[in-house]
Amino acid sequence: MLSFITKLVIYLLTASVSMVGIWLNDFRVKQRSESIFPEVYKGDFVENIPYDKYLDFDAEVLQGTVYNVRDFGAVPDDNAVVNRGAINAAINACSQNGGGTVLVDGGSYRTGSIAMQSNVTLKIAKDAALVASRNTADMNLGCVIYANGCDNIKITGPGKVCGEGNYYSLKPLQKPLLTPLKYSDTVIMRYEYMSRVRFPHASKYGGISSIYNSTNVTVENVVFENSAHWTLKFDNCSGVKVDHFIINNNRHIANADGIDVLFSSNMEIGKSFISTADDGIVLKNWSVTGTVENVHIYDCEVISCTNSFKIGTETRGIIRNVLVENCKFYMPDLYPGSVSGIAIESMDGTALADVLVRDIEMDRVTCPVFIRLGNRNRYADDTSDFSGAISGITIENIKADNIELPVLITGVRNTEKGTNYVKDITLRNFSLTYTTESKEAPLYLPLTPEFEKEYPECWRFYNLPAYGIWARHTDGLTVENFNVEPPETTNRREFVFRDVKNLTADR
Repeated sequence: MLSFITKLVIYLLTASVSMVGIWLNDFRVKQRSESIFPEVYKGDFVENIPYDKYLDFDAEVLQGTVYNVRDFGAVPDDNAVVNRGAINAAINACSQNGGGTVLVDGGSYRTGSIAMQSNVTLKIAKDAALVASRNTADMNLGCVIYANGCDNIKITGPGKVCGEGNYYSLKPLQKPLLTPLKYSDTVIMRYEYMSRVRFPHASKYGGISSIYNSTNVTVENVVFENSAHWTLKFDNCSGVKVDHFIINNNRHIANADGIDVLFSSNMEIGKSFISTADDGIVLKNWSVTGTVENVHIYDCEVISCTNSFKIGTETRGIIRNVLVENCKFYMPDLYPGSVSGIAIESMDGTALADVLVRDIEMDRVTCPVFIRLGNRNRYADDTSDFSGAISGITIENIKADNIELPVLITGVRNTEKGTNYVKDITLRNFSLTYTTESKEAPLYLPLTPEFEKEYPECWRFYNLPAYGIWARHTDGLTVENFNVEPPETTNRREFVFRDVKNLTADR
């Protein structure tokens, strides 16, 4: 065992390297042009998307009366024409006459923001696309397809909606990295990732679809492509089904999440393929009165440069009763791999409970599981005490290959307020193997800072002294049938438990 003095020297050395590295990363990634950079590099988009697996190209079912956008003056395949007026006119006529189908077919239609109405199905045929205008003034609703206060609406294909994200972003410092890193070092990972992000141009308008305050919403059999921000957002919605859906984004566009769920309930997200730059499927809740609950995610494939499935970061209100199952999280070609496969975070006061994640396959996800209770309190005021809570989390039947970091679980200790523990976590039936493409980082932090108010990300905790599980400030941790093959050469321990109470481990 290392002596205290040796540990202290290592800690000071690695902490200094870490802080300098993070400062250098954040400094260097800001050195970029302020001009729009539309060029697409090899590696920006994933190759070989399984369209046939997720889309029905023969789907021709049209509901009710059909309103063809061309009959309202829409002009296809002419980038000089912005068709938002014609498309909105078709939607309004459809809704005013009791509902039906608005049909987009026969080519690509340049458009600004369009607004859905109740009882309308927007069908984009297989030979058609809606394409965002490159003029921000046309995108005044902050997305291509907008809905607010609607009931019984559907967006379907098998055509596309294209967000033109690269026409609203800046040039990255470096091209996509298609070869492995020498070391699995989190500072290096963070820099290599950040230096390839296409940060937003001042003209950025938003994402592809934002749906607010709506009920009975279906998004199915359609492709959303190249979003400029969050791709598909549900905000205060209920009765939502996303099915046989594809997201194909530029994987370096900043903040290009896949599907974002904000204080919404009774949702199904299934049988979908998501390739994106930021979080793949993410639940958030910054409303102190709203609740995210009864969310079922299943049979999805997610390629993300950050987190495949995530709860957080903006988390103030209640989040509960979430089931994620039978999914594949992976990174086929870019380096470093995805940041986390499963990230469960409470940083701003939310009470997060009753989450079950099971039957998940991962490949080249650097950290398979990241659970973080912190104290950032973004929405706090002088009269509030947002301590937050995470409890009742079960993660089971996990197979993850080519990982680079351990499972990471941590609450937070505050000198004045005491310790806020993550509670009642179960990890069951894990099979983990480490990558052989990169060598293990030569140094780690024996004593890891609390990072109480820092943005929660597994890479921020630097290189840890465990290769299986690193847990801290946890009350009630059950570990059953947890198997991990360590890196080829390692001086780390399989499990490191610090301030962990009520621990049950079968090995």
